[in-house]
Amino acid sequence: MMKKVILGGVLLAATSASAMPFEKPEDAIHYRQSAFSMIAANFGNMADMVKGRQDWDQAKFSQRALFVSQLTMMPGEAFEMKGSDKGETKARPEIWSDWDGFSAKLNKFQSDMANLAKVSTEGDQRATMKAFGVAAKNCKSCHSDYKYR
Repeated sequence: MMKKVILGGVLLAATSASAMPFEKPEDAIHYRQSAFSMIAANFGNMADMVKGRQDWDQAKFSQRALFVSQLTMMPGEAFEMKGSDKGETKARPEIWSDWDGFSAKLNKFQSDMANLAKVSTEGDQRATMKAFGVAAKNCKSCHSDYKYR
């Protein structure tokens, strides 16, 4: 009996955890825009270091890379909310008509940022800048294909 109660609780928790945290499409849009705003702020700080507009600080860069790596995991589910393709958004309809392509680019960006976070902790500025370039290139290509300017 106790095993059934525990199993039921685990299944309920898993189901609740996987449910989307959005009640309305506008909530999903706001959520993903918030995540992307935080990604942009941290990514911009790293770009300023790479471009020499700000002094290089490996520890700060590494921290920003870790933040972005974690943040890239957030917006994906908000694109899955039915109706979130309408409203106050710069998301192009191609996201939903080319879901596989969009998902592949998002997954690649997540992978690129995880790699950048890892490389940046090793302290090699040159390797860090190279990994940043890979992530930035993919980030830009997704914007070109899936975001209105």
